[in-house]
Amino acid sequence: VSTQSTGKCYSDTGSSIASLRRAAAMAKPRVEYENSYRTCPDVVFPGARASKIIQRVLDSRLAGMKYDHEVCRTMCNQLSDLIKDEIRREVKEIPRYKLICCVTIGQVSGQDVRVVSRCLWNADQDRCGSASFQTSHLWAVGTVFAVYYDGCFNHHNPDQ
Repeated sequence: VSTQSTGKCYSDTGSSIASLRRAAAMAKPRVEYENSYRTCPDVVFPGARASKIIQRVLDSRLAGMKYDHEVCRTMCNQLSDLIKDEIRREVKEIPRYKLICCVTIGQVSGQDVRVVSRCLWNADQDRCGSASFQTSHLWAVGTVFAVYYDGCFNHHNPDQ
Protein backbone atom coordinates (compact mmCIF):
# COMPACT_ATOMS: atom_id res chain seq x y z
CA VAL A 1 0.00 0.00 0.00
CA SER A 2 1.34 3.43 -0.96
CA THR A 3 0.08 6.68 0.54
CA GLN A 4 -0.32 9.77 -1.65
CA SER A 5 -0.02 13.35 -0.46
CA THR A 6 -3.81 13.61 -0.34
CA GLY A 7 -3.87 11.06 2.48
CA LYS A 8 -5.69 8.45 0.41
CA CYS A 9 -4.34 4.93 0.20
CA TYR A 10 -4.05 2.97 -3.02
CA SER A 11 -3.46 -0.72 -3.24
CA ASP A 12 -0.64 -1.91 -5.46
CA THR A 13 -2.49 -5.08 -6.36
CA GLY A 14 -4.87 -4.87 -9.30
CA SER A 15 -4.12 -1.23 -10.10
CA SER A 16 -3.58 -0.26 -13.70
CA ILE A 17 -1.42 2.44 -15.16
CA ALA A 18 -4.51 4.52 -15.94
CA SER A 19 -5.68 4.44 -12.34
CA LEU A 20 -2.21 5.45 -11.15
CA ARG A 21 -2.23 8.37 -13.56
CA ARG A 22 -5.67 9.44 -12.31
CA ALA A 23 -4.39 9.24 -8.74
CA ALA A 24 -1.35 11.34 -9.61
CA ALA A 25 -3.55 13.91 -11.39
CA MET A 26 -5.83 14.12 -8.33
CA ALA A 27 -2.83 14.71 -6.07
CA LYS A 28 -1.71 17.76 -8.10
CA PRO A 29 -3.41 21.04 -7.28
CA ARG A 30 -5.46 22.25 -10.21
CA VAL A 31 -4.38 25.65 -11.47
CA GLU A 32 -7.22 27.99 -12.39
CA TYR A 33 -6.58 30.96 -14.64
CA GLU A 34 -8.75 34.03 -14.52
CA ASN A 35 -9.88 35.56 -17.80
CA SER A 36 -8.33 38.94 -18.37
CA TYR A 37 -11.28 40.17 -20.43
CA ARG A 38 -8.80 42.10 -22.53
CA THR A 39 -10.26 42.11 -26.03
CA CYS A 40 -7.75 44.36 -27.74
CA PRO A 41 -3.95 44.53 -27.54
CA ASP A 42 -2.05 47.14 -25.57
CA VAL A 43 0.43 47.40 -28.44
CA VAL A 44 -0.31 46.35 -32.01
CA PHE A 45 2.13 43.91 -33.61
CA PRO A 46 4.82 45.82 -35.56
CA GLY A 47 4.53 44.32 -39.04
CA ALA A 48 7.25 46.52 -40.57
CA ARG A 49 9.70 45.51 -37.85
CA ALA A 50 8.83 41.84 -38.42
CA SER A 51 9.49 42.27 -42.15
CA LYS A 52 13.00 43.55 -41.38
CA ILE A 53 13.66 40.56 -39.13
CA ILE A 54 12.42 38.15 -41.81
CA GLN A 55 14.62 39.84 -44.41
CA ARG A 56 17.67 39.62 -42.16
CA VAL A 57 17.10 35.90 -41.47
CA LEU A 58 16.54 35.06 -45.15
CA ASP A 59 19.60 37.05 -46.24
CA SER A 60 21.90 35.49 -43.64
CA ARG A 61 20.76 31.88 -44.06
CA LEU A 62 20.26 31.67 -47.83
CA ALA A 63 23.19 33.73 -49.13
CA GLY A 64 25.38 31.61 -51.38
CA MET A 65 23.06 28.61 -51.22
CA LYS A 66 22.17 26.63 -54.36
CA TYR A 67 18.77 25.02 -54.82
CA ASP A 68 18.46 21.40 -53.72
CA HIS A 69 14.92 20.20 -53.07
CA GLU A 70 15.90 17.94 -50.15
CA VAL A 71 17.91 20.65 -48.40
CA CYS A 72 15.30 23.32 -49.11
CA ARG A 73 12.51 21.16 -47.68
CA THR A 74 14.19 21.02 -44.27
CA MET A 75 15.43 24.61 -44.62
CA CYS A 76 11.83 25.86 -44.87
CA ASN A 77 10.99 24.34 -41.46
CA GLN A 78 14.22 25.60 -39.89
CA LEU A 79 13.77 29.11 -41.25
CA SER A 80 10.16 29.23 -40.09
CA ASP A 81 11.14 28.30 -36.54
CA LEU A 82 14.11 30.68 -36.59
CA ILE A 83 11.99 33.60 -37.81
CA LYS A 84 9.40 33.04 -35.08
CA ASP A 85 12.14 32.76 -32.43
CA GLU A 86 13.87 35.94 -33.63
CA ILE A 87 10.62 37.91 -33.65
CA ARG A 88 9.73 36.71 -30.14
CA ARG A 89 13.22 37.56 -28.92
CA GLU A 90 13.38 41.04 -30.47
CA VAL A 91 9.77 42.16 -30.12
CA LYS A 92 8.96 41.82 -26.42
CA GLU A 93 5.63 43.65 -26.44
CA ILE A 94 3.62 40.90 -28.20
CA PRO A 95 2.77 38.36 -25.49
CA ARG A 96 -0.83 37.85 -26.66
CA TYR A 97 -0.12 37.22 -30.32
CA LYS A 98 0.01 33.80 -31.96
CA LEU A 99 2.66 33.74 -34.67
CA ILE A 100 2.15 31.70 -37.82
CA CYS A 101 5.16 31.60 -40.13
CA CYS A 102 5.23 30.37 -43.72
CA VAL A 103 8.46 30.05 -45.69
CA THR A 104 8.50 29.01 -49.34
CA ILE A 105 11.70 28.28 -51.28
CA GLY A 106 11.81 27.58 -55.01
CA GLN A 107 14.25 27.14 -57.84
CA VAL A 108 14.92 29.96 -60.29
CA SER A 109 14.25 28.42 -63.69
CA GLY A 110 12.88 31.22 -65.86
CA GLN A 111 9.32 30.90 -64.55
CA ASP A 112 7.09 33.41 -62.84
CA VAL A 113 5.84 32.52 -59.34
CA ARG A 114 3.49 34.32 -56.97
CA VAL A 115 3.10 33.35 -53.33
CA VAL A 116 -0.31 34.34 -51.98
CA SER A 117 -1.93 33.85 -48.58
CA ARG A 118 -5.40 34.42 -47.23
CA CYS A 119 -6.45 34.70 -43.65
CA LEU A 120 -9.64 35.53 -41.78
CA TRP A 121 -8.77 38.00 -39.06
CA ASN A 122 -9.56 41.23 -37.28
CA ALA A 123 -7.99 44.03 -39.30
CA ASP A 124 -7.79 46.31 -36.23
CA GLN A 125 -5.59 43.92 -34.20
CA ASP A 126 -3.98 41.30 -36.42
CA ARG A 127 -0.97 42.03 -38.59
CA CYS A 128 1.56 40.39 -40.88
CA GLY A 129 5.09 40.90 -42.09
CA SER A 130 6.72 39.55 -45.23
CA ALA A 131 10.04 39.58 -47.03
CA SER A 132 11.55 37.93 -50.09
CA PHE A 133 14.99 36.81 -51.18
CA GLN A 134 16.40 35.86 -54.58
CA THR A 135 19.68 34.74 -56.11
CA SER A 136 20.43 33.29 -59.52
CA HIS A 137 19.73 29.79 -58.10
CA LEU A 138 16.77 30.14 -55.75
CA TRP A 139 14.07 32.42 -54.41
CA ALA A 140 12.36 32.50 -51.03
CA VAL A 141 9.38 34.22 -49.44
CA GLY A 142 8.84 34.41 -45.70
CA THR A 143 5.59 35.61 -44.13
CA VAL A 144 4.56 35.92 -40.48
CA PHE A 145 0.94 36.32 -39.45
CA ALA A 146 0.42 37.72 -35.96
CA VAL A 147 -3.09 36.92 -34.73
CA TYR A 148 -4.22 38.43 -31.44
CA TYR A 149 -5.92 36.16 -28.91
CA ASP A 150 -7.59 37.26 -25.71
CA GLY A 151 -6.50 34.38 -23.48
CA CYS A 152 -9.90 32.74 -22.99
CA PHE A 153 -8.69 29.22 -23.64
CA ASN A 154 -7.23 26.21 -21.86
CA HIS A 155 -3.67 27.07 -20.73
CA HIS A 156 -2.24 23.65 -21.63
CA ASN A 157 -3.80 22.12 -18.53
CA PRO A 158 -3.68 18.32 -19.06
CA ASP A 159 -6.58 17.79 -16.65
CA GLN A 160 -9.11 19.52 -18.91
